[in-house]
Amino acid sequence: MRKAIAVLMILGIAGVLLSVPACKSKSGETADEAEQARLDSEQAVADAAAAAEAAKLAAPPPPKINDDVYAEIRARSSLLLDKYKDDPAAAQKNLDALYEKFQVTIEEFKAFEAKQTPQHRGELERKVMDFIQKFVHEYR
Repeated sequence: MRKAIAVLMILGIAGVLLSVPACKSKSGETADEAEQARLDSEQAVADAAAAAEAAKLAAPPPPKINDDVYAEIRARSSLLLDKYKDDPAAAQKNLDALYEKFQVTIEEFKAFEAKQTPQHRGELERKVMDFIQKFVHEYR
């Protein structure tokens, strides 16, 4: 009986030892290799995110004011001044709110205006007129 138990134990141990290579993943990696590959891929993703964040911080911020923002502010301010022509305090309050809405200071607005060429100013004036026609119903 002891011989039979010994033979069964030897066969069991041999079976376990022979099945160990079958426990590898389908790609031929062991569990440790798979874990290392997962850690490497996570590190690569973290490095890529850090590089993107660094590039974002290094890039200058986009300008707050562009042609469309300028034209919209000009159009809305013209309409506000016309609407509140009898109440300058209310007009100024609404103008300040308008600049705050676009997160632009009056100085930035004037600096943008000063940089424009005469030809570009003509194009901007056409945009301002288009915006006025678009927004006129809001200020009646």
